[in-house]
Parts: sequence; structure tokens; C-alpha cells
Amino acid sequence: MRGIFFRHVAREIAAQTFIIASVLLAVLVIYQFSFVLGRAADGQIPGGTVPQLVLLSLRTNLGVILPFAVLLGVVMGLGRLYYDSEITAAQAGGVGNAVLFAAAGAVVVPVALLAAWVAFIDGPVAAREAVAMRLEALRTAVTRGLSPGSFRAIGEGATLHFTARDDDGTLHGVFVQRDLPVDAGGRDRMQVLTAQSARFQVNAAGDAIEVELLDGQSHEGAPGALDWRITTFRRQLLRLPAPQARLPGPPRTDLIGNRELLASDEPRLVGELHWRIGWVAAVLVLGFLAVPLARLSPRKGRHARMPWAVLLFAVHAGLLTSGKNLLERGETPAALGLWWVHALVLLLALGLLGLPRISTALARRPAAA
Repeated sequence: MRGIFFRHVAREIAAQTFIIASVLLAVLVIYQFSFVLGRAADGQIPGGTVPQLVLLSLRTNLGVILPFAVLLGVVMGLGRLYYDSEITAAQAGGVGNAVLFAAAGAVVVPVALLAAWVAFIDGPVAAREAVAMRLEALRTAVTRGLSPGSFRAIGEGATLHFTARDDDGTLHGVFVQRDLPVDAGGRDRMQVLTAQSARFQVNAAGDAIEVELLDGQSHEGAPGALDWRITTFRRQLLRLPAPQARLPGPPRTDLIGNRELLASDEPRLVGELHWRIGWVAAVLVLGFLAVPLARLSPRKGRHARMPWAVLLFAVHAGLLTSGKNLLERGETPAALGLWWVHALVLLLALGLLGLPRISTALARRPAAA
């Protein structure tokens, strides 16, 4: 009977966890898609990279979803069994709570292993790929979306204007103005080029924009001076420094490899290491805490424990975030890490779960006397 009941409970928990994880993933995909699509609409990234960036973002944020999915899955799965009195009947037949913890563990442990794989292996790889793709988009932004009849800054200190553009990217009626180094007298110098056609590309190294001008003239000199030099050319190649591609905000740490994190004493990297460990531990802590949390009293609805589960996850996630900030600022010892967060959540949850029994015992004591 215990084996049959164990499989029945594990199947119920696994089904509920899968459904909740699917819903959370769908919500995350919709949010990330709208966020990345807004970046594409602003011209920050090419439209063709939106699906790839959404998938990479999903892989990096999957570790945050798993603890919440396990917590709600166990609470909802056991809540349904409590509501239909299946657990009550099993316990009347001699089945103890150990079977419930074992069934929950059959789901929680594999999910914890998946969370560890995401946190330590796949997540950093996906973060590196996402950063590389965004940097490539920033690096090539100056040559993307050029429209005829408008002046566009390309490179550093250079402006481009053209009248028409072919499907292969060839420009016609080209005008280029760029700044030159000052002369011996300290006067600013500039170069103005006109050409019948031109082609441009970002070089392989990504540090320069190469513009090939065909059939045009070059004018070099200082504004207001009379010593301008005018030359006619059949072909001229300009190499303009590309803008530095840098993502906004502080440097990211989620893309750093595990070996570098383990070998570093820098508080920022120590915080990232314990942050990865913390979400894996959160799967185990919240998954097993959900077993006593899911217990329902008679006449309680099957979803009566859901608000408490959501509150427990919010407290745990908030403490993890605060603990990481303390580690990054060096205000918490590295040896302590984020283990105090899990211990505090365990004590808090067990205290809240044991409070009704303590109140009942205190209420019965005078009556017995």
C-alpha cells in the first residue's frame, strides 16, 4: 500500500509542478518577448535576433522559476489529496508522513539537479551568448537602418549622407564629413568627401567601419582658411573608428565561469557564487517545507495554503537578494554566504506551522487542570 500511495502522491506532485512551471515559463516568455521587442523597435538590436535573445534570457532566468514551481506544485498536489481526504484515509491505514516527504523528494531532488545545471553550467553559457549578441548589435547599430536623405553619425567624428540605396547595400550620391587632427597652428581641420557611390561594412575585428568611396572628390582643410586641398579619386577607402560597444549598467557577473568565481576573493564575485548556490538550495528548502505547509484542516479549501506559499517564496527571494547585496558590499563574511537565509526561512516557516499546535496545547492545559 505504501508503494502504491507513494507513486500516486509523487505523480500528483509532478503533474502540478509541471503545470505551474509551464505557466510561469509562458509568463516569462511573454515578458521577455515584449521587453526585447521594445529594444528592437528602438533600433538597439536587429529584429531577427529577438527569438534568440528571448530564448537566452529564458535559459538564464530559469533557475528563479524552479523553486517557485516546486513550492506551488507540492502545495497544490498535496492540497488536492488533503481536500479529497485521500491522505486522511491513507494515514488511517497506517501510512505516515514519511511517504509524503519521500514522494515530494522524488520530484524536488531532480528539479534541484536541473536548477544546479542551469545555475552552474547552462546559465553562464547563455548569459555569455546573450551579452555577445547584444554587443554585436550595439557595434553594428551605426550601419543598420540607414535611410536616404538623412544625416547619420557613423564612427567617431564622422557624418554620412546619401540620396539612394540599392538592395545590396550600395549607396549613391554620397556625402561624408569627418574631423581631422589639428594642424601645426592648432586649427581644427576637417575632410569633406563626395562620391557617386559607396559601400560600407564593419571590419572583422569590430573596431572600425570601412567605407569604400568610388568616383568622387576629397576636400581637406581648416574652416575659414584658404589652403584647402582638393583631390579627385576613382576609389578611396576610409577607416573610421567604431563607437565603443558597452552594455549599460555595472559589469555583469552571471556570465563568469565557476572556476573564476571559486578562485576569487572579490566580494562581487563571492556574492555571485553564493547567489547560484542559493537558488539551488532554495529548491530543496522550499520543496520540503511545502509538505507540512500543504496540510489542510477539515473544511478548508484545496487552495487555502496558496497565499502562504506565495508569501514564503517572496520572503525567501527577498532575503536572497538582500544577502547577495550584503556579500557584494563586503558586509557579510564570505564563509557565511547565504546559508543564513535558508536557516532563517526554515525557522520562520517551522515556527508559523507549529504556532497553531502550541496555541491549542496552551488552550487545553487549563481545561485539563
